[in-house]
Amino acid sequence: MVTVPMALARILGVLALGLAALLGQARADAPIRVTDLAGREVVLARPAGRIVLGAWVSLDALSLIHPDPVGLLAGWADGGANGIQPAILRAKFPAIDHVPVVGRGTLDSISAEAIIARRPDLVVASTFDVQRFGSGPAALPPVLARLEAAGIPVVVVDFFLEPLAHTEPSLRILGRLIGRETEAEAFIGFYRGRLDRIAGRLAGARPAPRSLFLHAFAARPDCCFTAGPGSVDGLIRAAGGGNVGAERLTAPIGQVSVEFLLARNPDVYVATGVGAPSGFALGPGVTANRATEGFAGLLRRPELSALGAVSGRRAHGLWHLFVHTPAHIVAVELLAKWLHPELFADIDPRATLDEINSRFLAAPLTGTFWVD
Repeated sequence: MVTVPMALARILGVLALGLAALLGQARADAPIRVTDLAGREVVLARPAGRIVLGAWVSLDALSLIHPDPVGLLAGWADGGANGIQPAILRAKFPAIDHVPVVGRGTLDSISAEAIIARRPDLVVASTFDVQRFGSGPAALPPVLARLEAAGIPVVVVDFFLEPLAHTEPSLRILGRLIGRETEAEAFIGFYRGRLDRIAGRLAGARPAPRSLFLHAFAARPDCCFTAGPGSVDGLIRAAGGGNVGAERLTAPIGQVSVEFLLARNPDVYVATGVGAPSGFALGPGVTANRATEGFAGLLRRPELSALGAVSGRRAHGLWHLFVHTPAHIVAVELLAKWLHPELFADIDPRATLDEINSRFLAAPLTGTFWVD
């Protein structure tokens, strides 16, 4: 047996520690590289600390993996899901009221000059904004191409158009670019486990098909906006339902006639709502009593009260902004219970939302987000 003198052992130990430190430093100094959902390579020298969010990128995704998502914002495009964020985050992050607005609800409204003046490390854009330009490094819309020409990296993600296919890769991309990979993987594991539970049970039981009509922004007087292929359609299918709107529409959202709805007479009716000064409302700050009363009033409308799903007590309300956030796993669980109550009686969407609030979200979602 060969023994190593104590002094030599100490020297070897110090050298090993030094080598490990050098390797760790080399990894820390290496550029961060990702391939975004447009197929483009995005490279950062270090994790982004100043971010601009585009018009169709909700702050919810960052809120799931970073303890101070508002502190990351160098600017954002107001409107869409981001129009709701101040109500959710203001109590914990009052600085949200002072985030510079660089545009409104569409990509065309975004000012490249305003973004360049903010000197962000990264601009996060949505597939919804860039899809009509194709994919690849030369396919960015002009405003985003100008940013890249000015040396500001742009990454394309998606939590809206194809949420089931794109939520996990988009979270991984963001986690890597802001140095929160561990947190991103933790939520992805939680999310994937719940989706797999529903998929496995549906595959094993093979329940009879049931149709669902999603009445988007149901408080509007003009009926009936609904979901076509893409976006919410994927959530409905994951829950074991057939999306009635996709039988007529070719876009992710559009309008069908009252006559079509009544003739189709779906098995399940789901109205989506957001916060509103009166009538049907769901979301942050909405009380259960207000949601229940508003929903009852909605169902008294003649075009809705005639539905078999209403008279048969298979009518439900859902917060519309679930479609913009990875927390849509709660919506999938709800849809599964509403479509197949006998198969998913033990699944508790309230417990799922509570766990998202306690384990992941920087500021919890509090209010009323669904109603029966």
